[in-house]
Amino acid sequence: MVLSSPALVLIAEDELPIAEIVADVVADAGHASLIAPHGRAALDLARAHRPALIITDLMMPLLDGAALVAALRADAAAGGFPPPPIILMTASGVARAAAVGADVVLLKPFDLAELEALLGRFLPSAVGVGGT
Repeated sequence: MVLSSPALVLIAEDELPIAEIVADVVADAGHASLIAPHGRAALDLARAHRPALIITDLMMPLLDGAALVAALRADAAAGGFPPPPIILMTASGVARAAAVGADVVLLKPFDLAELEALLGRFLPSAVGVGGT
């Protein structure tokens, strides 16, 4: 079995403990991550690094998750490339979150196994994962 190299995941979350938990799950899955403390920084990082997956909170300062998703989709359309999959995390505003246009809405508090399953759904297996 040929395994691919680690993917880059952008995590946009203004609550550092949550961002670190997500980053740990991403690392345990064999992938790399960047953490942005707000939506504006996330958009800048996404434009600079073109991550394979974006995990964003809905409620953030400077640019919320809804505006971030819209900007990422517009960038992809203007650039002629497919947008990365986007997982939108929220503790409230489920109806609004569902209307944002993310690929998946992940309710907080989330189950780590659910996050791991989503990583497996959107990212290829990384080198060293799975023992062989």
